[in-house]
This record gives sequence, C-alpha cells and structure tokens, in this order.
Amino acid sequence: MFRKKIIKIIAAVLAVIMMSVSVSAVSIIDFIHYLTKHFTTIVVAGTNLEQEEAAKRLYYLGFINGTGTNSDGGLEFSLERGLNRIESAIMAVRIMGAEKAALERHLPHPFTDVPEWASDYVGYLYRYDFLFGIKGEKFFPDQVETPERFMSYCLTALGYRESAGDFIPEAATTSAIEAGIWSTKEGIFTRGSAVEAMYNTLRALMKNTGKVYSDYLVSKNIISYNDAVFLIWNKNSDEVDKYMSLVGYGNGWIIPDGYYKIKSPDSDMFLNVAVDGYNQDYDGAGITLWNGTDDSTQTFRIQRTAKGTYYIYSAASKNGFGRVLGVHPYTLNAELYTATTIYAMEFNISASLDGKWVISAADNSLKGCLTADTSKATGSAVTLAEFAPDGSLPQTWEFIKHSVTNYSGEELAIFVADSMVITQGAYDTYSHMNQNAVDMQPTEGMVKAPFNAHVVDIFANYTACNAVYIQSDNMVRFADGSYDYMTICFMHDNDISDIYVGRPLAQGEYFYDCGDYGFAGGSHVHVAVYRGIYNQFTMPIGDGDTYLEDALFVPDNTYVYLSYGLNWNYISLAD
Repeated sequence: MFRKKIIKIIAAVLAVIMMSVSVSAVSIIDFIHYLTKHFTTIVVAGTNLEQEEAAKRLYYLGFINGTGTNSDGGLEFSLERGLNRIESAIMAVRIMGAEKAALERHLPHPFTDVPEWASDYVGYLYRYDFLFGIKGEKFFPDQVETPERFMSYCLTALGYRESAGDFIPEAATTSAIEAGIWSTKEGIFTRGSAVEAMYNTLRALMKNTGKVYSDYLVSKNIISYNDAVFLIWNKNSDEVDKYMSLVGYGNGWIIPDGYYKIKSPDSDMFLNVAVDGYNQDYDGAGITLWNGTDDSTQTFRIQRTAKGTYYIYSAASKNGFGRVLGVHPYTLNAELYTATTIYAMEFNISASLDGKWVISAADNSLKGCLTADTSKATGSAVTLAEFAPDGSLPQTWEFIKHSVTNYSGEELAIFVADSMVITQGAYDTYSHMNQNAVDMQPTEGMVKAPFNAHVVDIFANYTACNAVYIQSDNMVRFADGSYDYMTICFMHDNDISDIYVGRPLAQGEYFYDCGDYGFAGGSHVHVAVYRGIYNQFTMPIGDGDTYLEDALFVPDNTYVYLSYGLNWNYISLAD
C-alpha cells in the first residue's frame, strides 16, 4: 500500500521569503540577478540538474507525469526508457503552455491510431503544423521519438519557427545546442533526455526578446511566479523540498501500472466481475463486491494514461486488454465495456489522508466516486455516487498488487525488462554457438522477475559469471501456450551480495543488474530459460532448454528497440 504524506499548507511562507530578500514581483531574470549576488544556491541558465531532480520539479509544475511509485511511496519517472511519440506530443503541448487551449478546443486530426485520451494534444500540434514530418493516417503513437522532433517542439516553445527559417527539423538538435537547451548526446533518446531539454527550455531566452521563457509562462498565468523562482531556478534540493511541502505539493502519489485486487477496507471484500466462466466477457457485465478468492474475476489491470487518468481493465476478460470499467449513464452502475465504446470510462485515482485511495470519474459529464454498500455480506452493486451508502465521505479502497494473469487466472511469465534491446540470440555465431540463451541490454540497466519466484541457486565466481537461478513459485503459462514451472539463469551482474538462496521475488521486481563480470565483452545480462523445477544437474549454467521468445510474454507497453528478429508473443494476445 502506498501512503500519502499529510501536507500542512502554509501559503504565507512565500511572503516571508520574498520579504526576507526585499524583492517585489519583478521579472524572473531580474530576481535571479539579485539572488546570484546574495546566495550560492542559484544555478545559472544552461546548467542542468540531475535528471531525477529536474523530473520531480517538472512533475510538480504540471509538465510531465510520473509513471509509478517506489516502495517508499516516492515518485518514479522511468527516465531510462525511451520516449514514445504520444508522450512526446503531450509534453510538447505542455511545454508550449497550450494544454488548456488544446483540451478546450478539441481540434481534429487525420490519425486513426491516436488514443482518444490523447487526441486533443495531437489535434493541437496538427492544427498549427507542429508535428514536423508526421503525416498520413497513422501517427504510430508507440514509436520511439527522435531527438530532432522533440528539440523542434522545444524550439517552437521559445518562439522559433520552421516556417520562418529559424531551424530545420532534421537538424533541430544543432539549433537546440545553439539555444542552450541541449548538449551532444549519444544513444537512445529517453524520457530523461526529454526532461533535460524541457527543464533547460524553461530557463532559456526566447527568440529576439531577452526574456527568459519561464518569465513568459508566468506572464500568461500558466505557472506562478513563486513556482518559477523556486522550482526552476533554485538548485538546492533541500530548499526546494521544503518549499514544495509548505505550499502543499507532494500529494500526487500514483498507482503504477499493473495487476491489482481492489479491496474495500471496511468489509474485507473485493471488486468483482459479477459472472464466471465464459459468460464473463460481454458488455454490461456488472461489478459487485465479493469475498476474496484467487479467481481472475477479482483481478484488474490498472493502466495510467499520459494525462494522469486511469483505465481499469478486467483480467477476467478473454480479451484481457479489451474490457474496461465504465459506468452506465442512467443506472450509474459500474459495468464492463469494450474500451472503444462510449460507456468505457477513465477514472482519477487519488490518495486519501488515511493512505488509501478514492476512485472518481474523470469524465466531466458524470460526477462521483465508486461506492458500494459494505453492510451486505456479498453481491452489493458498485455504483458511482458522491457519498458512500452510509452518508460518509467518498469510499476508499486498497490496491493489492497481483501477478499478471490471463482470463483463466493463470500467472503469465512476462518479459524481464521494460525495454527490449537484444544483442545476441540463441546459438548465435559470436559466443552463443552452443548455448540456448540471449544477451540483452535494457535501457533501465537491470532485469526483473518475470513471475512470483524465489532464488534457488547462486554461483558467485568469475567462471560462472555470478550466475543466479530463480524458479517460479507456481506453474506459469509459457508464451508458447504450455503450462509448467519455469527456471531462469541470469549472468554477469558485478555485485550479487544482495541476492541469497531463498530470497522471494515478486513478479516485476527488479533484482539483477547489467554487468560485465566473468567472460563478457561489455555490460549486459545473459538470460537462459529452463522448463520445470530447478535441477542443478540437468540445467547447466547459461545454457537453457527453452527459447526465450517461447517462454516470456511481452507486455504491450514494452519499448522495443532491438527484437533481434525473434517472434515474440504479446500479453494482449494471450489466451
């Protein structure tokens, strides 16, 4: 469970701070000139913070969304993974200060593959010819963004125009370097790269004005003067954290994407699809409260959109990515609907003061939160209401992490990283000539447990390349359709002192780092898969008996940079 910090809002602190330096609300640039004479904690324009710190500030300013929370409830931003086109477009509209206009105007566009929740952002960029080379009927929202296009967005925010000959989109990175918002980078353009560029854009001078861009956004009431001073220009992290706490920031904990059971803390019952078996997968299937079981009808997949709302999918759907919670506009009962129908809904999931969560409608045409009568034993209908049945404040829920399952409730073995960069396949001509294994270099620098597992053996020596074996706690569904226990060997982590035999691992838990320990030509993870319960005599180190692509399902939101031409199976197609 994630806990919300209880925030004490002291708005007067800003006035005290401003009076302490005897500065009125002049321009940002004038105030910064003052501060650089009197304090040492102010950075000069063009100096980057660490990506994580910059991301936190951009999040609090409303320019980016987090992607989840860590075990302490702190925000995560997935800065190591690639930025896709749809994320890039939303960030672009926000850094241009145009989000409010985009969401109000609902501008059209010709792209048939843009999700509805992102349509307004793409429509805005399309209307003003800011898409820089994206044409036709397909937007390809999951395609990895290029640094050239994202830099074109940032330059546009600063007042530069392609139409005026200020920059050439194909060479926008060069212009961005000249504008002081980018430095020469190599490798994949990541979310962290975008964060750097956005943060520097806020601190850069606009075209032919001598005005800092953050000053312009303040003049348009897009961000506040005090936020600009403390979140864009102050380098001291402790001072920034104190400021954010005092003015009420820090209450934006979010639910990471994943599979959950959603429990009513007042009754020990769970949200449940009100039918079983093959009858469960139809539009209009009701949502009720029911006693806890391991049935997939009580498991839901939470997916956060780039604008911060959530879709709540039912794991009971045979099209596991297809049926989503919605609310019937007349009865206000929660039901399942195909995600593309008008009754499918987005929800806001916000933390309450007791550390639990409120699930409210994000659609402006419907108001209220998911509630149910917890006084009944089982079977109470879940509805959208402003108050709980007993008249109390909106009902709260607990989110209990669950493994990825198919509609039959079977645990799926999932790919071991959020990004796919396969550098060598099984029986390859380099060093795998006699080995059924793959080498990978995920951009996040580590791999995770593909199922609920435990460590069953460790070979901590140079020859074995710090090999670690894990085995599934239960039988799992292989990507080739078979059903069995699975054992996996990982190799090359430089330090495995935190790993021990018997260590439990939750599905999706990162535990093993890329490295070059042992016989390795560079930093990577060697992965070998075996079918069945671990046996040290029949499962040689690093040489599996099952192809990785036949073992692991790939989540649909995995960023694929190099698939090595292998035939991967995606979760959305799992039976």
